[in-house]
Amino acid sequence: MAAAFSIDADFECSLDQLWSFVSHVPNQDHWVFGMSDSEVVGNGPVGRGTQIRGVYTYGGNDGPVEITITEYREGRELAIESADGPFPFTGRLTLDRAGTSTTVSNSMTAGSDHIVTSIMFLVLRPLTKWMMTRQLRKELGQLKAILEGD
Repeated sequence: MAAAFSIDADFECSLDQLWSFVSHVPNQDHWVFGMSDSEVVGNGPVGRGTQIRGVYTYGGNDGPVEITITEYREGRELAIESADGPFPFTGRLTLDRAGTSTTVSNSMTAGSDHIVTSIMFLVLRPLTKWMMTRQLRKELGQLKAILEGD
């Protein structure tokens, strides 16, 4: 069982400035809540197939997480997936120019890590959707504060 969530936000900065920040892997530690020690595995350029390793704090516990970039369109889109870590997930960050600002779409599909989570996804779907959407909103709010200097 999985649950999908998404949110959009407008940023008062250029697409290039936003892309430069979000595509630099260690920066996710500053705006993706729960992530720390993010690093690219190996020495190649970041792109499709790049492996990312880090630590994710979930439910009060720190644990290793390994993420793979599954899609990478320079200056436009970054998609990731993880089967290793606290729970399986996929994510997609899409940037679109909107006049002098940039619209960011952040989406996530979270898989179940336990039977209890599956039941929560099924029975408490509205609450789960609210909680996860709130998390994505907080992350984009943090990213906005960093890039817009709020």
